[in-house]
Amino acid sequence: MAKKDKKEEKETLIPTSKISRASKFLKTGLNVGKNYMKHYGKKLINKDVSEEDLDRENAEDILKGFSELRGAALKVAQLMSMDSINFSPVFTDIMSKAQYQVPPMSGPMAVKVFKRSIGKYPDEVFDKFNPKAARAASMGQVHEAWLNGKKLAVKIQYPGVAESIESDLKLVRSLASKIMKMKAQELGPYFEEIYQKLLEEADYELELKTSMNFKELCSGLEGIIFPEYYHEFSGDKVITMDWLEGMHLKEFLKTNPSYELRVKVAKNLWNFYEYQIHVLRQVNADPHPGNFLIQEDGRIGVIDFGCTKKLDDELYYDYFGLANPKLYEDPQLLDKVMRRIELIRPSDSAEKAEYVKNLFLRLIKLIAKPYHVEEFDFTDEKYYQEIKEVSAEITKLRELRGKKDFLFLNKTLYGLYTYFQELGVKFDARSKYVNVEELMPINV
Repeated sequence: MAKKDKKEEKETLIPTSKISRASKFLKTGLNVGKNYMKHYGKKLINKDVSEEDLDRENAEDILKGFSELRGAALKVAQLMSMDSINFSPVFTDIMSKAQYQVPPMSGPMAVKVFKRSIGKYPDEVFDKFNPKAARAASMGQVHEAWLNGKKLAVKIQYPGVAESIESDLKLVRSLASKIMKMKAQELGPYFEEIYQKLLEEADYELELKTSMNFKELCSGLEGIIFPEYYHEFSGDKVITMDWLEGMHLKEFLKTNPSYELRVKVAKNLWNFYEYQIHVLRQVNADPHPGNFLIQEDGRIGVIDFGCTKKLDDELYYDYFGLANPKLYEDPQLLDKVMRRIELIRPSDSAEKAEYVKNLFLRLIKLIAKPYHVEEFDFTDEKYYQEIKEVSAEITKLRELRGKKDFLFLNKTLYGLYTYFQELGVKFDARSKYVNVEELMPINV
């Protein structure tokens, strides 16, 4: 039995040293390079060869490599899966598996991490502890435990992921620039934003504090439930909370829920985010399906507050002020705003500035559309096709434009839209907390 445990631990071993992680990145990069060589070889014979096969092969190789690394690498994979602007549908569809299919670390390793963080073994703290992971994510995995008849969720961070964030992101940026066909310096400010957020996400003591704060601030919201957190059983690599029952989105949809129940789920989630954005001015900026547990009655359990974004006045009014149609009535003001938020660059010629302005206005108006109609149909294929078309045109710029602070807001909103698309619903998404048509960018 001991031999089997050692074998299992080896099979799920996570590279922790910079050298071992760099080797895994190198292998993934070499596979991507081979994919490009094959693709260009085919194009020499047939110029009409589709990019689809290349995107598929790249996504499969990156997903495999990043899933084995976990941590920053896997978190970037999740970001890629929600970025339909810079990546193709084939690529994002495969990368979406990063939200669910994560290989867990071994039980013995999880126990060691727990002991280093808490100072005691799980069996010394709980009446019962399951060393086999119940759920696995990018930064850590969840184990079942029981104490005084109550079932708990014990979130344990993978070893080495926090310490390797900076070096991982340097390697990821190099690979991402190759796939996106973009200069590495273009990605610099955005990867700096990702870096800061991942540092926060790896800080379990900060996450515990943030989780308890959000639980208190959102306690009055209907349709949202939070676990109880246990500070005395938590540490720098461990968070202990109540076990919440519920289903992830795909599990929920397999139960063939009624349309009314699906709409209820969507409204509950939308109201939760609207409240965060427009009232609290801070948002849980990681709305991938793995963070939500749907209850049978349509309520939603929220279990992860590792990635949050605070919205100061400038960021808030800049971002949502762009959704105000009145802004488009003043061309000079619009031009000034788009330069200040870095959509138009000082180096742009007059012709390129006009092109970029019109291009991004198309995307902005599409993303803002749910805020302006009485009932928005999130299943409208034409809507997503229009986003896809303008996104493809933006991708051809080979430049990342706009304030880096917009990154997680874009990710949050589009992540929610995709969630509602999968739910197959339409509902009134106009904000009950603010009239978007009264917002305007400030300091202009």
